[in-house]
Amino acid sequence: MNFHTGQPCDEVLSYLNQVGEPFAAIDHRFSAANGGTLWVNPAAFCDPNAGDPGCTGSTYGNLFRNKFYGPGFASVELSVFKSFPVTERIKIPLQADIFNHFNRIKLASGPGSVAVGGVNSPNYDTCAEDFSTHRCAAPTAKSYNGFGLISDTIGDFSGAPGLGPGEQFNMHLAIKVIF
Repeated sequence: MNFHTGQPCDEVLSYLNQVGEPFAAIDHRFSAANGGTLWVNPAAFCDPNAGDPGCTGSTYGNLFRNKFYGPGFASVELSVFKSFPVTERIKIPLQADIFNHFNRIKLASGPGSVAVGGVNSPNYDTCAEDFSTHRCAAPTAKSYNGFGLISDTIGDFSGAPGLGPGEQFNMHLAIKVIF
């Protein structure tokens, strides 16, 4: 069994102002329609550098580094071994390995995994400022461009898609003949 807490997902300044609760009305469930999991609520932020007079404050924003953490990680693996003697000298060992036994999605965590940033952010410009609400555009808006969305699993995010932690249920069977 492996259990890990999430890592900070904002390693640089986002240049945004937090103006609401970032986890309000967010259920952290995967949505194929959205293309991932909405991790933070875009309506809780505004970009003071987007030219919106309703979003005042420092051009650096009021958020500090490492304020938000990405999703945690939990995985259960199972292995079963059995050896069958055929004769005194010959044995046939069987082995079954099951990875991600409960088939839980393991979303990417860490720097760069959650797209959160304003116009001046060095990594992302995902806050499409809605001038009518003075907030970043919600996922239902036409101008929404992925703010707060996690769309990658751990294995793919780390450069090893289909292998290792974070991937779907996997089962390996092995049979050997030892003589």
